Formats: sequence, structure tokens, C-alpha cells
Amino acid sequence: MMDTPNTQMTPDDTRERLLAAAHSQFAERGVYGASIAQIAGEVGLTKQALLYHFKRKEDLYGTVMKRIAGRLLAGMRTGLNASLSPEQQFENVILAIYRTALENPLDTRVLMRELLDDQRQDTPESEWFLKAFLDEITGLLDAVEALKDLTFSQKLGRVYLLMSAIQYFVASSSALTRFYGEEEWTRLAQEYPDQLRAQVRRLLEPGAV
Repeated sequence: MMDTPNTQMTPDDTRERLLAAAHSQFAERGVYGASIAQIAGEVGLTKQALLYHFKRKEDLYGTVMKRIAGRLLAGMRTGLNASLSPEQQFENVILAIYRTALENPLDTRVLMRELLDDQRQDTPESEWFLKAFLDEITGLLDAVEALKDLTFSQKLGRVYLLMSAIQYFVASSSALTRFYGEEEWTRLAQEYPDQLRAQVRRLLEPGAV
């Protein structure tokens, strides 16, 4: 029988296990492809037991997305250093985001599904967790003297180009490892920050397009 949560686990333990299972399922199937039953079954619970902790699948997904956005923000902030120039701070932030993405590949897969599927168009603004991250990183460019005359959309475009370069690269890790082997993938991942640095420096030029 699996009608109630495992009594050997505390509610917090069960909730964390459900979130981990949901994270994996959302990465593999997307929010609409994953089911409550699949997520619950992954940790040995019934659908009813999962609903004891999360009333709807959307609540579970929202919590997963909030945590992903929180990891991105935390990673980004490790690159901030008031003693550095705005340009160097921005470069450090991009590299910190890269490291965070590399350490959390499932996050990248969930994010790419979120952005590509975009089926949750009725989501309230309070749940636009990625927007806060994008706003904060784009705001860093306001302090870059060479970019002071750019519009918000021009700055966001630069940020989005860099985010795309990071997310697509990390999402390709399995395929690239299969194509070229583990050793070559490891070398590529170690050298990729040099490519990001070059891209950052180019995009910090006022005439970059």
C-alpha cells in the first residue's frame, strides 16, 4: 500500500524528495509532459500523497522554477566585487553563471523547456522567476560607460546572447560527450570560459551588434 507518505520520512524529507523527482521529470518531459503519478511514483508515493504536499502540479513546478532562478541569482552574485570595474564585474558574473549552469545541468534542461514551450501564458507576474534574474543582470550594464546610450532592449539583447551561449552549451553536454568522448568534453568545458570572455568583451563595445 502506498496511500500515505512514508512514515520513516519527515514531511520536509518527503517534500525534498518530491522536488528532486519533479526536477528530473520536468527536465526530461517538460511541465506538461510530466505527470503527478510519475513524480510520486519515483519516490514511492501515490498521487494522493504528493497532493498532500503540493496541491497542483503547477505549484510543484513553480517551486522548482523558483529554486532554479535562486541558484542563478546566487551564482551571479558570486561574481560581484565592488572593487572591480563594471566591465570586469559583468565578465565575472557571466563566468559565475556558466559555472552554476555546468554544476546544475538539469536546471538548464528545465529552463530550455520553459522558454521553448512557453505554454504557461496565464502565469501571474509574481511567478515570473526568471525575469528577476534577467532584470538584475541586465541592470549591471547600466554602469558600463560605453553602453550608457543603449536602450534597455539593446542591453537585454547582449545579456540574452550570452545566456543562450551558456545554456545551449551546457544542454549539449551529453551529445558532445557522445560525439567526441569524455576527455574531449572535459577539455572543451574547461576552455569554454575563454570563448565567453571574448564574447563579453566584444559585446561591451558600444557598436557591437
